[in-house]
Amino acid sequence: MKKSSVYLLLLTAFLSICTPTLAVAQKIAILGAMPEEIQLLESQLKRVRTKNILGFQFKTGKLNGKKVVLTETGIGKVNAAVVTTLIIREFRPQSIIFTGIAGGISENLNQGDIVIGNRLTYHDYGRLTNEGLSTNATRNPITKQLNPVYFSSDSLLVSKAIQASGDIRLLKISSDSPQPKVSVGTIVTGDTFVTSSTAVSLFKKTLQADATEMEGAAVAQVCYQQNIPFLIIRSISDKANEKASVDFQTFKKIASDNSGTLVKEILKKL
Repeated sequence: MKKSSVYLLLLTAFLSICTPTLAVAQKIAILGAMPEEIQLLESQLKRVRTKNILGFQFKTGKLNGKKVVLTETGIGKVNAAVVTTLIIREFRPQSIIFTGIAGGISENLNQGDIVIGNRLTYHDYGRLTNEGLSTNATRNPITKQLNPVYFSSDSLLVSKAIQASGDIRLLKISSDSPQPKVSVGTIVTGDTFVTSSTAVSLFKKTLQADATEMEGAAVAQVCYQQNIPFLIIRSISDKANEKASVDFQTFKKIASDNSGTLVKEILKKL
């Protein structure tokens, strides 16, 4: 056998080994903090395979014709950052979508409405003085450069989400409530469940926030530093005011399903 033929066979074998890895890179990662936030998507996942990594469970399969990897991160910034890092390292997704619920900051938002997060920032990172918290930029430990204060979601994913929103009908929280709507806005993240009208006013004034939650900006920061396109989708479960604890429990299932419904439609557009 000629050397050239041997080299060709070796190259063919090498490519056949590499092909599954390249296929993995085409997956879209979908994350949610709580079981309710991914339940709808998980129930419709096809050809499911499960992989456990460091105690976290990742499910791969097909959803609306797209290869996806789906997982629950747990609540809070650290959990979200850890799982986002793991999913990038182990599955090399082409993009990451976070789905779930949030507290509404904008007076224009009601329970069941959706915010497509085009900007993400922290409400609890910065310098604490007698005058209050001064928000600072985080720093990329790899480049040593400051990150932007606001992380921008991928423009194509935002565009697809807007397009998808016109092709779905969201669940109403009650028969006499208005039909939920979808808007684009700023989401702020912190390791606190907000139940304060004072905090709502502060976030609106200082951060131009539309909604608040506990994971989005952490996911955004990891994706930004690793050059992974991302999108954060949140449906409103409460108004982040003094009634938030009760409203959260009452409306978290409907809000979670509304967010999941939009994510499913986004997959059709990709």
